[in-house]
Amino acid sequence: MVGIICVAIVVILILEYTLAKKLVPYVVYKSVLDKSLFEPGEEIEMTSEILNYNKVLVPFVRVREYLPPNIEILSDTRDVYTGTLWQTIEKTVTIKAKERLSRREVFKLHKRGIYSFGEYEVSVGDIFGLRETTVFGSIPHSVYIMPERAENQDLKEIVEGFIGDISVRRFIMEDPILTIGFNDYTGREPMRDISWIRTAVANKLQVKKYDYTTDINVTVMLNCDGVGDEELEECYRITRMVVEKLESAKIPYAFRTNGMLFGPTGHMQYVPKGLGDNHLREILFGLATAQLGRAYSFPSLVEKVIKERKQNENYFLITRVLDKEGQAAFGRLQRSCDGEIGLITARGTAV
Repeated sequence: MVGIICVAIVVILILEYTLAKKLVPYVVYKSVLDKSLFEPGEEIEMTSEILNYNKVLVPFVRVREYLPPNIEILSDTRDVYTGTLWQTIEKTVTIKAKERLSRREVFKLHKRGIYSFGEYEVSVGDIFGLRETTVFGSIPHSVYIMPERAENQDLKEIVEGFIGDISVRRFIMEDPILTIGFNDYTGREPMRDISWIRTAVANKLQVKKYDYTTDINVTVMLNCDGVGDEELEECYRITRMVVEKLESAKIPYAFRTNGMLFGPTGHMQYVPKGLGDNHLREILFGLATAQLGRAYSFPSLVEKVIKERKQNENYFLITRVLDKEGQAAFGRLQRSCDGEIGLITARGTAV
């Protein structure tokens, strides 16, 4: 009898020794973010899942997720551990055969920047907790925190005034190439807008109908040359406000900078003229990833802009405070420009 018991104990110990290792391949961890671009302090939702593909119960599973050290964890914090390099969330469960366990996790990040995380470890244990096997993995997640939007009312009025000025110019300087149709003459249209050919065909006065939104060339310039980290952060905030105002006014715009901004294809120096969610998101992603510093000088930026300028080009410059060399470069831009130029410095002043 004693021998049978001893044999049984040995068999159980052997099973215990091998069980955890055999169960590991059947336990899978997954996680997904609902999106990647966020406001500072906006709730970030991540859904994590633990799946058991085996036909038997797994008595012990522990998942440990590694998160940035400065992240604010809003979901259940009973299993949160804080270190110098990261914070971790631990979840310990028993999972039935073919079961899927889901959990919604909520975080916040308050500072502009790009945050990468997604490393994890899964530990599977035996029935009695005598042994566990751990595997490590990574599901890369990148969270982009945009700069806050500048909310200074005086700055808003400067931007709105600039938009108003270029809107007036486009009605004064119609381009016949942009004629998209004809209307009946009402007596209020200028005589120069009458199409005599169309009038002859219709046997009544006809005036040209213009597409006034596509004939505007606007380039938003972000100058990161200068000193002061907070001034540069303010430039990022102002830039966000300017491009969003142009979006709201449905005025297509290009974006050019000498800053250290990065997009999906690398260093972001120029975004061609466009409009819409994708165009705006590309620039906001760049502002989120922006590092402190500049890639080249402001005079070099001005030379690039002058070299590639278009007819009736309008510029809106967001800049750190300009030194004498920068002021001279800005003067060259003014002399070469036949459109409107708006200017806001990081100190909230306009010229």
